[in-house]
Amino acid sequence: MGSRATAGRAVVAAVLALTVTGLAPPAVAAPAVEVDRYPTGVGADLSSVPRTHGIAVATAPTAGAQVTGEEAGREYWRTDAAAGAALLALDVADEYLGRLAGTPGYLVVDHRVGEVLVATSGAAGLDAGAAEADGDGDGWTTTVVPLPAGTIDAAADPEVGLAGESGELTVASVRVVVQGTSVDLGPTVAENGIAVRAGDDTAGLTTGSDGDRGYWQTGTALGTNFVYANVSDAYARDTDDRVLVDATVQEGGGSMFLQYDSPGGTIPDMFKPSARHELGGDGSWGSRSWLLEDAILTNRSNGSDFRLSVEGSTEDVRIDRLAVTVVPREIDPAVGLRELVEQADIAHYAAREGERDGQYPAGSRAALREAIEAAQAVLDDADATEAEIDAAIDALQDALESFLAAEVTTDLARGAAATASSTSSGEPGAVTDGTGSTWVSGRDEETAWIQVDLGAETVVDEVVADWSADFAHVYRVQVSDDGEEFRTVATAGALGGGPIRTRFEETSGRYVRLALDERASQRGAYGLRAFEVRDVTPVDLESRIVATVFPSDDVVVADLDVTDFGADPTGAADSTAAIQEALATCRDAGGGTVWAPAGTYRVSDTLEVFAYCTLRGDHRDLDEQPLGDPDAPEGLGTVLEAHLPSGEDGPALLRVGGSAGVVGLTAYYPEQDAADPVPYGWTVEIPGLAWIGNENYMLGTVEDVTLLNSYRGIGISTTRNDRGEGPGAQGHELANVRNVSGTVLFEGAAGFNGADVGVWEDVRFDNGYWAGAGEAYGAPDREVLDAWTRAHGTGFVLADLEWDQFTGLHAADYAVGIKAVKGPRASFTGVFVDAEIVDTDIAVLVEDSDARWGSSFASSVLEGSEAAVRNASNGYVNLTDTEVDGAVEGTVRVLEGPDEVPALTDTRIAPRPAGLLFDVTASPYDVPRTPKEFSDFDATAGIQAALDDAGEAGGGVVYLPAGWYTVRGHLSVPAGVELRGASAVPNRTSLVESSGTVLVAYEGRQDDTGEESVEAALDAPAVVTLAGEDAGVRGLRVLFPENNPAEGAVPYPFAVRGDAPGVYVVNVGLDNAWNAVDLTEDADGFLVRRVLGIFLSEGVRVGAASDGVVDGVLSNGNVMTRNAYGLPGWVEESNLFAQVIDGVSRQREVLVRAVGSQDLEVRNTFAYGSHDGIVAGDGATVTAFNLGTDNLGPGGYTVDADEDSAVTVVNLMRYNGTTSRGPVVIVNPMAINMATAALTAAPEGDGTVRIDGNEVAPGRYETGSAVTAVAEAAPGARFTEWRNGSGEAVSTDAAYAFALGGDTALVAVFAPAPETLLEAVAVTRCSGRKAHLVVQLYNAGDEPLSVRASTPFGQRRFGEVDPGDSARRQIPTRLARVAAGEVELTVTGADGATGVVTVHYDAVNCR
Repeated sequence: MGSRATAGRAVVAAVLALTVTGLAPPAVAAPAVEVDRYPTGVGADLSSVPRTHGIAVATAPTAGAQVTGEEAGREYWRTDAAAGAALLALDVADEYLGRLAGTPGYLVVDHRVGEVLVATSGAAGLDAGAAEADGDGDGWTTTVVPLPAGTIDAAADPEVGLAGESGELTVASVRVVVQGTSVDLGPTVAENGIAVRAGDDTAGLTTGSDGDRGYWQTGTALGTNFVYANVSDAYARDTDDRVLVDATVQEGGGSMFLQYDSPGGTIPDMFKPSARHELGGDGSWGSRSWLLEDAILTNRSNGSDFRLSVEGSTEDVRIDRLAVTVVPREIDPAVGLRELVEQADIAHYAAREGERDGQYPAGSRAALREAIEAAQAVLDDADATEAEIDAAIDALQDALESFLAAEVTTDLARGAAATASSTSSGEPGAVTDGTGSTWVSGRDEETAWIQVDLGAETVVDEVVADWSADFAHVYRVQVSDDGEEFRTVATAGALGGGPIRTRFEETSGRYVRLALDERASQRGAYGLRAFEVRDVTPVDLESRIVATVFPSDDVVVADLDVTDFGADPTGAADSTAAIQEALATCRDAGGGTVWAPAGTYRVSDTLEVFAYCTLRGDHRDLDEQPLGDPDAPEGLGTVLEAHLPSGEDGPALLRVGGSAGVVGLTAYYPEQDAADPVPYGWTVEIPGLAWIGNENYMLGTVEDVTLLNSYRGIGISTTRNDRGEGPGAQGHELANVRNVSGTVLFEGAAGFNGADVGVWEDVRFDNGYWAGAGEAYGAPDREVLDAWTRAHGTGFVLADLEWDQFTGLHAADYAVGIKAVKGPRASFTGVFVDAEIVDTDIAVLVEDSDARWGSSFASSVLEGSEAAVRNASNGYVNLTDTEVDGAVEGTVRVLEGPDEVPALTDTRIAPRPAGLLFDVTASPYDVPRTPKEFSDFDATAGIQAALDDAGEAGGGVVYLPAGWYTVRGHLSVPAGVELRGASAVPNRTSLVESSGTVLVAYEGRQDDTGEESVEAALDAPAVVTLAGEDAGVRGLRVLFPENNPAEGAVPYPFAVRGDAPGVYVVNVGLDNAWNAVDLTEDADGFLVRRVLGIFLSEGVRVGAASDGVVDGVLSNGNVMTRNAYGLPGWVEESNLFAQVIDGVSRQREVLVRAVGSQDLEVRNTFAYGSHDGIVAGDGATVTAFNLGTDNLGPGGYTVDADEDSAVTVVNLMRYNGTTSRGPVVIVNPMAINMATAALTAAPEGDGTVRIDGNEVAPGRYETGSAVTAVAEAAPGARFTEWRNGSGEAVSTDAAYAFALGGDTALVAVFAPAPETLLEAVAVTRCSGRKAHLVVQLYNAGDEPLSVRASTPFGQRRFGEVDPGDSARRQIPTRLARVAAGEVELTVTGADGATGVVTVHYDAVNCR
């Protein structure tokens, strides 16, 4: 039986795993665990010994009168009226019959082809409809009988009867199933386990009502041909059972069919067509269904499980309702126990013991485990009776109820009485019982309310509302003393289903109400799963700068210190609990850095680093300071000594949440054995959605970490989901892995299920690290290590990572260096620069990759004794400027590239400020800290005072501990000063949690998007101006709360402007910036690193500054609706494309704009939903590494350069739009479904030819791209013309530039050259701060000459130069610095003969 997730109660009662300081209140009783003994329905397989579950089958009127047999491999019962078996009588279990009384269902009967089924309940007939087609020709078919709610009469005898219309009926199996999931369509939508959307264009969708029915109507004329439907993975995913799709439609003519997700890896498999239903024309409403034998429900039909299609229909179709129900193939009497065991096992896995919110008493997990194992023993017993199974269910149910009842909670509303203004489904008490069940308000009511009674006047300052898909877009939090008069304490809003936290100024009352003011778009009610109320205890921080033993790139600011919680840096005592308590306190504080001073810490269980927190240590970088270095301090800095249970599925040492990180740590396993390695779990895991949920989905960081002797190194999305959800809930985005090194024996790093671009930089796995660690760390012989890893190890395992970017990967002495494997959701694609994979059997093994493109390597070394590259996938592997030692197998494209591929420079490090701390929340500044809460206090003056004081002190760090700070003015950062927030690693807002430091900015709003307003915003003061040399901003986010796309986004000033040399912007999130970061012409040597968010118009704009670096910048519109600010009326997730991506960013956004910038380096940069990637103008020179764009706007380019600029890109990936325009050199261009054409050039005569263009495959270039065929005459020869394949002359230019329209073959024709007596010289000169190129000629011959000069800065004609005359041309470069180069002079004599003279010029710097 296929995977089918439990669709029952949530096993972890708390919506949010919020922790608070101090002891939590006592646990409250949990409700009974609901056990479903028939989760997949009831049924019978009929044979001589029938197998039944929840249904009894007999013949009537005489029992036991059936005829049994077997046909086409299936056993059966056959009716025989003469023997007393006129029909088959079905008796459904009372428990299941009760469900069918209130919910529709289906009777599914497998019988022989040609027999017509008649179904009855007592004397009433049931509408059996037509049998399915015999698809496999085995003589068996299926009839589906719809069972509207209450159809089966429990008092009837028989409850259900089955007979043949014209005689005997031969039945192999019977299933009775309650309808599983559904969605009601109309002007408002009611989803019950099915999410829907119109497509592919929504412009033609019509919604309306026909009597009491709502409907969606397709609009084929405007491209609305489909209704996409995605069944909740919690109901079914990757199933091998049958799937019944039931559509209620109007008989208004036309036809429809399904295209559904079926087995196989091709696009047709993901859109497999069903049979087409032709609709009548009488206007009535009825049900049309499809019983799909091979639907798998893995979300591959454009992110859905199927689409209802009207392509080919003569009419548009109205749909009222869709329902999807899984029909089990096999009878499993133990299925209820099996699902209860899974439920209990998930609860056990997710639980933590302790006294904090959401934890359980010591010993409770062991007691639950014992009960689970007892139930599992019954499951493992093939002879277990139904009575034994029922007893096991009862025992495990009791154990699980006791376990859940012991949960500690600080939720003041848990178990409280709840009332509501109206109810259409569920009960108000569902929101306080901790089960995750749902209350739904009355339908089609504009407003509603729900409230809880805390029993007595209580101090409160926070509510958490966990919404269903029927969320409140605007709601108020109200408090009352008497339940009659309510006062509003906060206004908030949800963007989609899920929890929203709202904090407010502390108040007291007995009743807390949510006044629901605005429904979600197209929703007809309000739905709430949980309503939590708390009094949050604030955490007092004493942040400080700490001195490190070993060098660090930045000043370390510690909010908490593990030794203050009892951690032992000598390694004698177990420090696990102490470090974990420090990390939990960090979460209570809203984020920050937990410092572990140099020393050895004994760790015996997983350390969980919560969202927006960083566990940071004192790091010895063994590549910079190897052991034995006499100038380096002793030791390895901060060492986590892992005393963990071993095993292939053993626990991780470190688990990293969203916008969280582990930095500066060394991991060491003292029990590891090089000759006979001990298997352990991952040293570091980034679990994404699998741990807690959305708050951990994106931006887990591992940085400056040494894995001294790990068995498994870093695992990304390798963690089991702690809520029992499917593979879709194990994904992640934006993994950040930087400067990680060490010896890892089995798997260095593995990445799965990545939905947005991760960045991997300088990750090095080599056995030399442990082998050179010395006796103190059990250093083995290198030869022993090499022998084992070469036989068993893999450096990097990369699965369904979309667009990930890799620089500086190193792996040595592995069986496989890099292995691309199949993932649970998609296929691998990625780009690599400076990869060094050596001493392997296979350097790169591609088992699976995206067939639409693949992967690219540039400037790399791939060395394998069996193969350097073995590509067994349908995608390609590009190699440019890559040294290959070993066989190359499969589709591997070795590309020429330019003569010189740019070299990736060392990672730019920001200037380090002085070690002085100015905490804005401390005296004399006293700015209030409000974590996760908006404040009316304007912090501008206090922050600026601290910045000024730091500037006067000669520099330092102005620190804003975690909190939301209102800034109604502007901030100016002096020279040598860093404005720092609480995040030591990259951070971005996310669903559920928007912790960390946020500047809430208001100044500079424009009224409209007219040209004047756009220009005014560009010129206006930024929120933060880096005004002095080496000034910087780091570790915070900027939010413009009044720029709501739901009301129309408008221009705002830049969030950050750099206006001096050496300025930097590092680890900054921009949650809804119109203009992001501006670097002026004075910002030479700047650094912009890991700036993440959405940039609606200008991303990073760089003026005429030189030597700047833009590193790891990413813009994606989804950040606009993936936040937990709870702003009322904010743009909803369902409107993201209309109001943000399609409506604004794809029309306007430029990710990086270079305006006269010189030597700008852009690396690991990506945009989703922008108009352009890089735009270069005014003579800008740009080099980019690993550049990606997806979903560019109309007319957009990944790179757009004017004729005076020059851009080189090493590894480019794009989805749509156009790759480039202008003078752009691309190494390894990649695009999905890129149209290409062949281009060849050959010489005729004495000369050579070459093609300058961006080669995408050997001899092939992108159709429509600019290419240049260059002819160079040999001494004594001259170029005359280019001819095409038909022999026609197409150009007389030696450098023939054109747009490649299709396959093209060219011939360069050379002839003997006339003697040309031309003397020429080229020199570079400065005029002000700009360079000019001067070309001087002298005609020493006896005939006039016409001369044309071609330079990197354009062409100039000299006209006719008479014998004995001179000529001179000055060519402006518009640049301050010019590299050495050549001028090509095309000389034409009086007889039309042409020759070429080349002269050299030197470099010049005019600054």
